[in-house]
Amino acid sequence: MKMMRTFVLTVLVLIIAAGTVFASGGSQPAGQSTGGASAPSATTLPRRETLYYFNQWGPITGYNPYGSPNNSFIAKDVQVVFESLFLYNLLDGKLYPHIGDSYTWNGQTLTVVLNKNVKFSDGSALTAADVVNSYNLQKTYATPYAGYWSYLDTVTAPDNYTVVLKGKASNFNPKYMEESISALPITSKAYWDKKNLPSDASAMLQDPAWDCIGTGPYKPYFNDETMLIIQRVDTYWGQHASRNGKLPAPKYIAQNLYKDNASAAAAFQANMIDVNQQFMPQVWKMMETAPIETYIPQAPYYFPGVIPMIIFNSTKPGLNDPAVRKAIAMSLDYDMIGTNAMSGYTAKMVPSLMLPVPAEQALIDTNALKPYQWSGVDIAGANKLLDQAGWVKGADGIRAKGGVRLAFQAECPYGWSDWNASLEVVAQSARQLGMDIQTYFPEANIWQQDKDNTSFDILMDSPGGTGAASPWNRAYAALGSQDISPVGTPNRVQNWGRWVNQEANQIINQLASETDAAKVKQLWTRLNIIYLQEMPTAGLMYRPGVFHTVNTSVWTGFPKLNDGTNIPPTICTNGYGVKALYNIKLK
Repeated sequence: MKMMRTFVLTVLVLIIAAGTVFASGGSQPAGQSTGGASAPSATTLPRRETLYYFNQWGPITGYNPYGSPNNSFIAKDVQVVFESLFLYNLLDGKLYPHIGDSYTWNGQTLTVVLNKNVKFSDGSALTAADVVNSYNLQKTYATPYAGYWSYLDTVTAPDNYTVVLKGKASNFNPKYMEESISALPITSKAYWDKKNLPSDASAMLQDPAWDCIGTGPYKPYFNDETMLIIQRVDTYWGQHASRNGKLPAPKYIAQNLYKDNASAAAAFQANMIDVNQQFMPQVWKMMETAPIETYIPQAPYYFPGVIPMIIFNSTKPGLNDPAVRKAIAMSLDYDMIGTNAMSGYTAKMVPSLMLPVPAEQALIDTNALKPYQWSGVDIAGANKLLDQAGWVKGADGIRAKGGVRLAFQAECPYGWSDWNASLEVVAQSARQLGMDIQTYFPEANIWQQDKDNTSFDILMDSPGGTGAASPWNRAYAALGSQDISPVGTPNRVQNWGRWVNQEANQIINQLASETDAAKVKQLWTRLNIIYLQEMPTAGLMYRPGVFHTVNTSVWTGFPKLNDGTNIPPTICTNGYGVKALYNIKLK
């Protein structure tokens, strides 16, 4: 979700004054319980016991961690109410023990040993049966996590504290199996057994599961059309010496709902939000007038997590020529994109598939890539490439060949302001090459349909994402073609531009299971060379996975670059970033 999109909500902004929040009204729909304490008609939260958090737009639609769409941060920010077996740390790419004590590989089998102290918020003990059921629910229902079963054969429990994941021999992918143990929220088997959902594949998606219980340090407390509150579980299992040794500092985490970006930004500057996941331009100006901090104290301020790209429809005449695609990439003004679209929140772009972080840079031979890369805006080189490919400017200044004009449409959703600004730069750069690229900003649902149906010329998206499978999942989503749906059917899996290269497929498949470090580096380097030669996509920026920005007027001790904690800037709730809740303290 792009936090710069414009939202129009028919909700009231909560009145916040003197460090105390008052919320009135009901909670979830009548007859459904939050699973926490009953909220009175007016709830007062002590400011020095409450962490105010912003990562949500619109009224709550449910607490179901497997539901879709589900906009509740309870469901999407795994580790606060629901937890995964292990915690992924994007700083070092490692998985750390959590519900799971350890995991080991034996061939294509992954064995997880569980921590015997884990309990759900209702006091019931977690066993391997709960973990197995959590996996099987994704197989039965069309949930956002169902894709893990493309690589899993079975998930079984030989005893109460051991879970065995067996990979598919025909599609073995240890990276996605490890991602599953660090991303899938684990829930109570007894809870779902009592619900007795119908077997219809969509039944899980539509169930709000207001009373679903988790093993996390917090549980739902209150929500209405203006706010959502979760309350600390003071009997939380994670205070055991085998894990955190204590409870998280805030007793409450509260999320107020604001009518638009401007309202949320104003509340943040007024010390009414402590942890903010929102794109805010020129954050350095906020730092001058309020106690606001980012993970990195100077530009680019945020830790890179994804690479938004323009994806070329390789079946489109003109765009099926690698020279045209590469020329567009060579013409891109990365500095202008970084300034106009990203407010400087991106490191200098270097053409490749990799993020500028040590874990990913170590996977490639950077010197071997240099002959295939370019530096800065190379209009002369791009025009030379087009000349050599036989694309000639006509009377109107637009290049053409064989009756095909280089005139295209570039699209991304309306209101995603940083992306909209990026595509304007793409269009402006292309004019210097004799191309006519017009921007098109439809509503997000139309953009999604165009993406699924390859009904576009050039489309902006962020293939892959952050997680234990990165950067493999980025390469799979951007370049892989073995799982593309047949032409004429929606393609929701990978490679929306339908570019096909069998060598790239082979390398991606090899990288899924290769463990020899030298071989891995060789494969990644070769895949990047293919990418740079063919350019089926072109990266525009390095974008944070989340915009981790904090206000230290009440709470201090948030993670910072080189602070020695190894806690990533994932808004104190995602993966290993949840450890921040145990480090912060009152000012």
